[in-house]
Amino acid sequence: MLMDSSKFNWLNVLLIDDSSTILNYVTTVLENEYQIEHIYQASSASEALQVLKNNNCFNLLFVDLNMPNVDGIQLLKQVSDLHFNGYVVLMTGVSSRIVASVESLISKYHLNFVGSLVKPIHLDDFIPIFEKIGNFTPPKPRPEPLKTYEIIRAIKNNDLKVHYQPQVEISERKLVGVEALCRLEHPRLGMVSPDRFIDKAEGSELILHITMAVIKQAMKDWAKWHQLGLTINLSVNASPSSLQSDDFADSILALLIAYNMPAENLCIEVTENILARDDAQELATINRLNMRGVKIALDDFGKEHATIDRVQKLPLNTVKFDKSYFLSFEKDRQYRSALNTSVAIAQQLNLRTCAEGIESRASLELASELRIDIAQGFFIARPMLAKEIIPWANKWKNNS
Repeated sequence: MLMDSSKFNWLNVLLIDDSSTILNYVTTVLENEYQIEHIYQASSASEALQVLKNNNCFNLLFVDLNMPNVDGIQLLKQVSDLHFNGYVVLMTGVSSRIVASVESLISKYHLNFVGSLVKPIHLDDFIPIFEKIGNFTPPKPRPEPLKTYEIIRAIKNNDLKVHYQPQVEISERKLVGVEALCRLEHPRLGMVSPDRFIDKAEGSELILHITMAVIKQAMKDWAKWHQLGLTINLSVNASPSSLQSDDFADSILALLIAYNMPAENLCIEVTENILARDDAQELATINRLNMRGVKIALDDFGKEHATIDRVQKLPLNTVKFDKSYFLSFEKDRQYRSALNTSVAIAQQLNLRTCAEGIESRASLELASELRIDIAQGFFIARPMLAKEIIPWANKWKNNS
């Protein structure tokens, strides 16, 4: 074994397979070849799920796909619902086509997939899996979501903060807009990212308060930039609950008047879920806004429900490609193929295109090669405070 196997002794493994032969073989390999001491065997999905619920120490799962009663695919969804933050390895004897499809499904479940063991399993099959794990530090536990009272306190105390990520025209390298991103200033935890409170808020009317607070602050900041000579587009995210509110469109239009902001400088970003729900109020809201000049962008385009037939029924101006395309294209040709298809759909519909997740020169070059219009991501700029936008814009202009 070329790699230093002793560096894997921090792993706590849960093996899930209905075959005792497989369980014992994999256990032997992990113990003898990788010096892993903490290994638990589960012969069914239900047993594994109970173990995971009662013990959060596991950071590596080996999951058999083809098990009786609850199969591995069902189990992976349940593992995702438990917010498992460790590594996942598939063990399977099914066809390579099914394996490839399940691997794609795992990414949608936000699990850390590191490889597959195809039965009959051989000793060398473990090497690429542990090489991949060895390139990472042990995963950190997913932070606990905020409590509802903490979110309410933040809203009441005006502790919701808005940061802005620049968006640039790729062909001319010109700043054309910013996306408003919500943060929460917590008295004990400091600045908290939205993944710790948005999902909790989405389950109640709190999300509408958050959405409106962000939009109002973003328009206020836009007005200040405009007074200082910087006129750019402002993109804000609208939750499904907000779009379902009868007076959401009227509130947005009233704010445009209050801040003397042209409707065409505002872009409301909606998710692809709107295509699946086909909710009448959501469609009425975005149509009313679009008729008044507000731009509508479809976020995470190509990830879920988008088809030419369904997309062309929405009053869209822009589609945004999910950052996973650009974070993974160098490692997986499947992502590049999917991206090519999504770009072709957008271009057929004469929609503006925006690439998210541009974190390297290579991903920016890919976006340019595909003739995508706009780019945003850490390679261009990280989200920043409103007061930093104009200095950044001046620096960007001088360096372009």
